[in-house]
Amino acid sequence: MLGDSLTRESRGHLHELLRSSGWTPTLRCWGSKRLDWGLAQVARARELGQLPGVVVVALGTNDVSWVSPSVTESRVRSLLDRLGPRRQVLWVNLDVDFSAFSARRADWFNAMIRRVAAERSNVRVVAWERRARAARAWRSDGIHYGPAGYRLRAAVIVAALNVPARPLNS
Repeated sequence: MLGDSLTRESRGHLHELLRSSGWTPTLRCWGSKRLDWGLAQVARARELGQLPGVVVVALGTNDVSWVSPSVTESRVRSLLDRLGPRRQVLWVNLDVDFSAFSARRADWFNAMIRRVAAERSNVRVVAWERRARAARAWRSDGIHYGPAGYRLRAAVIVAALNVPARPLNS
């Protein structure tokens, strides 16, 4: 799993739920990370022969306010190209409400990631925004959650992983 501070803050719950579901998780997550960092992580894992068959990507929060939409979409596509079509990818969408600008950009990102995923049979979107909003997950600053929000986030991601994926084309 590749993620930013949202993943970092939920990593204990994620690790526990993943292990209890039979997964052997590797979480690469740091605060303030963007898609360019994710691209570098995938490149390095590929060099080392350590890319797993299933990858969860939870990046984009730190891109929507600081990086142009065209560069953001290009990086999303590049990351998915580097992962390749034979690997299952789950992309966690964004729940950002830091400002009106960030909320609009997060809406744009979520629409873009749904469109890109629809073009690729190996990519599914985890509807985190919908679940977080339905649960009224409390955020301290429009981005970061409290303990209950991070537990919910972990549960939503692991539940999505445990849904059988479509068979990939050989």
